[in-house]
Order: sequence, then structure tokens, then C-alpha cells
Amino acid sequence: MVIIDDIGSFPLPAGVSREEFDAAYPRVLGAIAEGKKPESVPGWEKFHSAVSTSLRAKLEAGLDVVTYPQHYDMHRQFMEPIEKYQREPYLIQKKCAVIPELYVVQEEARRHYEERGEPLRLRVCVTGAVELYLKTPFGFNVYEEVLANMARSVNAFLRNSVLSGRHIVTEVVSIDEPSLGFVDLLNIDREGIIKALEESVRGVNARVQIHLHTLKAAEYPLEARGIHVLTGEFASSPENINFISKRDLESHDKFLRGGVASTSIDRKLGSFAERGIKHPAPEQLADSEEEIMAVYRKLRRRFGERLLFAGPDCGLGSWPSQEAAQLVIRRCVRAIRRAEGD
Repeated sequence: MVIIDDIGSFPLPAGVSREEFDAAYPRVLGAIAEGKKPESVPGWEKFHSAVSTSLRAKLEAGLDVVTYPQHYDMHRQFMEPIEKYQREPYLIQKKCAVIPELYVVQEEARRHYEERGEPLRLRVCVTGAVELYLKTPFGFNVYEEVLANMARSVNAFLRNSVLSGRHIVTEVVSIDEPSLGFVDLLNIDREGIIKALEESVRGVNARVQIHLHTLKAAEYPLEARGIHVLTGEFASSPENINFISKRDLESHDKFLRGGVASTSIDRKLGSFAERGIKHPAPEQLADSEEEIMAVYRKLRRRFGERLLFAGPDCGLGSWPSQEAAQLVIRRCVRAIRRAEGD
């Protein structure tokens, strides 16, 4: 059976503002990275409330594997600690490579176990080395020794985040490389990019995904050791189905994660605005189960058993409310299970 997961980002819950969360985040991260208890940090209650409320909303939607709620900017989340705790340029001190959301997730996992009698199955995402490198002053000019340090930093975040115990199991980790396939990198060849991907996931004791926004870049992870699953956005970007085949996956012994529900909220809101609907309800914004099933069935026919994961495309963090985002996940879960039961 396909495993239903989500990519990570999610709207903040009511009662927690963007300003409050963004102010609290680096303080909480710093406390955990420095071995201190974060509960006394200013803004802890807002941070804790946002993560715990969002995680419960995802779990209640019925996901098999849940990604920690990602509310902070995907670049700042990792670049800020890398720059603050680096021991060489862009090489973080390993003990400081922490994802503070997991501090709350472990607490919620105990509650989940008590209520359901089963461990929480977790997905951890980390912004990839190439994506982070593009935020350095070097931009598109790649210095391989700097990229290698960034990859080792990504590796430290991943290794420190594989949690396993009675209450929680890290089912899968993911590196997020949305710019691969869209930008031209200078001074580095194909082998150099593959080497950076392999260094990022070296020795990680979990199944590894790579999240791509275009499968035109599939050539890199297909060749990279240690990456098991490629993610494609097939609902918002249906052209991705033309960039990879079942034969590609089989010949490299890789699998696919298919995005089967569109999360392009700006496109959706624009379409409603053209029809004079300024505030569409969540039921209108979320793809219908029939639409999701159509995408899913197409992928099943094309990729068969090589389709290992499925769920919404990425981008739920920009949706107008948790209610709307949760409905996308709920419909995904129901649609995929209906399709699998056919």
C-alpha cells in the first residue's frame, strides 16, 4: 500500500501571529542548540502552541506519516544556525544542528501513543545543500569546498533528527531542493552536484526522499547513492509526469512520491476572483476527491509499485487557514484510500 504523507509547511493556528512565531523561533532554537531548556525563553508558549496545534491537525487528517509542522522560513530555519554555530565556513557544530519543532513533536508523540496505542510515524525535512548555498553571497558561483561544508551541515541536521523509540519512529527524512532544474549553477559539473547530494544523506539511518519542484532535475538523485525516493509535484505541475519513467526508477532502484492534490493557492484564489468570489470557502479551495483520485490513478498506471508515497503537493503553509489546509489532507487521504480499494 502507498504511504500517505505531507511535505511539511502548514498555516499557523489562530491565536499565533507570524510576528510572534518568527520572534520566538531563533530564541527557542538557540536554547536547544546550547543545551538549555527552552521553556523559559520568551515566546516559548506561542512556539509550543503553534507546533502542537498544527501537528494534531495533521494527525487528525489521517496521514500515515506526518511531517513536523514547518512554519518558519525554509532557508532561515537552517542558515541562521549554520552561520551562528559554524566551526568552518558554513559547517555547523554537529551538536547545534537541531530542529526545535522536534522538541515539541516528541512530547506530542507520547500523547499520540497513549491515545492510539501506536508510535507516531514521523517525516523530517531539511532544506538541501544546493538550495542553502544559493542564499550565500556566492549565489550561482559554486565553490565545491563551501558546498561540501553545507552538505555536511545538512547531514548533521538529518542525523540529529532521526528519532526512534516506543512513542515515535522516523519513517522518512527528506532534503528539499526546489531550485534544482530551474537555475544554472556555475563552476560545478553533474558529478559535483551528485557528490553534494550523497554527502548530505551519508549514513542517515532512515529512508531518504528528495523533494524537487521539477523532475527535469531527476538525473541527479537517480544517480545519487543514499537517496531512495524522488518527489514530484503532479497536481500543480502535471508536466512532471513527462520527465521520468518507471524504467528510470527501476533501473536505479528508486521510488516515487507523488503530489496528487494541488496546493497552488494563488492560482486558485485568482480563479475565484475572476468569477467574483472574493472569499471562497475551504470546501471550494480544496481539490475534490474525484480530482485527486484522477491524478493518483494516472500515477498508479504509469509507475505501478514504484509509487511508494503520495499526498498533497507542497505549499500548504500559504493557505488562508488551518481548516482549509487540513481539508486538503483529509481529501487526499480519503481519495487515495478509495482508489487503492478499487
